[in-house]
Amino acid sequence: MAKIKAEHTQTLRDKELYLVRREGTANWQIHYKVPSLKKWHRRSANTADLEAAKATAWEFVAELNFAAKRGLPLFNKKFEAIAELVSEECKAESAKGKAPKVYAQYPNIIKTYLTPFFGNMYCDAINVGTIAEFHKWRYRLVGRELKKSTQNTHNLVLTKIFDKAVELQYMSDKQRPKLKNTGEDGETRGTFTYDELVALEKFLCNWATEGRTQKTRDLRELLILYVAFIAATGARPGTELYELKWKHIRFVETASKNQAIRIDTPQGKVGARPMYAQKEMRPALEKLKQLHTEFDAMTLDELVAGKNEQYVFRMRNGARPYNFVNVFKDGLTAANMLTNGRDENVRTLYSLRHYYATQRLYENMTYEKLEEQMGTSTKMLKDHYKHLDIDAYADELTGTGANAELTKYLSPARANLIGLMGAATGIYLALPEQNYNATQELEQALLQKITNTK
Repeated sequence: MAKIKAEHTQTLRDKELYLVRREGTANWQIHYKVPSLKKWHRRSANTADLEAAKATAWEFVAELNFAAKRGLPLFNKKFEAIAELVSEECKAESAKGKAPKVYAQYPNIIKTYLTPFFGNMYCDAINVGTIAEFHKWRYRLVGRELKKSTQNTHNLVLTKIFDKAVELQYMSDKQRPKLKNTGEDGETRGTFTYDELVALEKFLCNWATEGRTQKTRDLRELLILYVAFIAATGARPGTELYELKWKHIRFVETASKNQAIRIDTPQGKVGARPMYAQKEMRPALEKLKQLHTEFDAMTLDELVAGKNEQYVFRMRNGARPYNFVNVFKDGLTAANMLTNGRDENVRTLYSLRHYYATQRLYENMTYEKLEEQMGTSTKMLKDHYKHLDIDAYADELTGTGANAELTKYLSPARANLIGLMGAATGIYLALPEQNYNATQELEQALLQKITNTK
């Protein structure tokens, strides 16, 4: 063994600097234990000549010493590699339950926003100009300026990555770029009541047929179903639904033997997560299926069971809109529904998520359960909904509004969901599927009426 070591390893400085010739290659490799890191660093000397390799090794050590004395980074490393380290650390800490809840968002922020832009850059090359370009790129990606709190979270992730780069000496502390926040304080979004949302969906159905081009008509048609889907699930508009495929949807039976729809979103603000929707959302899925002739030969159940790889939100030509922000705003403007008339708050796609939350709270769902469904902290939900305008929803709560007849047999929120799906798709669940007991009661009443008229 000593002979092999003498032949393949040359000691230049004991326990610190070696030249090693690995099996299968003629070139020497430099092994250097960096004093400040207390870790071994390896790089090729790019030569098979021993004397030339020794000169290269000592030159390499001199360069590192020079950089260390002047506070410069010792090595180059691309952003993606450091970001991946941070992402894995956050996942590990979150799994142990020792990290702040916001850490669960970090891996997805890295994957969705940071690595696509910074990934191929060296950490020590990122500067103020690069950060400015990132803000422009992110605006184009999302289609809007992210609010201040969201940008602050992104900055926290960037800071954590730069901390790791400094720790590993891939950049110096002096090279940290100054981060900025160009977002505005979050504004309260406009809200929808059930009647308003149904009115909007009915308007959109007509508006969709009035587009000047086929592409516009198809986009508006898909928007109708997108609106219904968010209102029925509480999904986050944008990244949470963009990568959704049919294979991510399942029809399941709950512990109480009721049917439900499970949706496993592949990505989003807090990463992949499951959501559940009531079976009354089936018409929206049925209509999404009908947009594509490739599914004509199968039922909705067969499509879902087949774990199909196609994306759910596609126009008839197969194209996927990157977002629905602008077309939704156009629809609201055309319908004269940009605000609700009760306040000046502008409605956005996130207003549909708010609608979902209010419907669930009216069903007495706890904030803790709503947190699991919506991927939002209990504290944030309580802060946002503690001042809920009950008066605006009085008809729904008392069963005296547009759905009064349905609410004799169903909870107001469930009746609302059936009505909303019908307005969006023109498809209504058969009465036995809505409520078997109500169907039996109706049958008995009709039979009694027939008997009495004989």
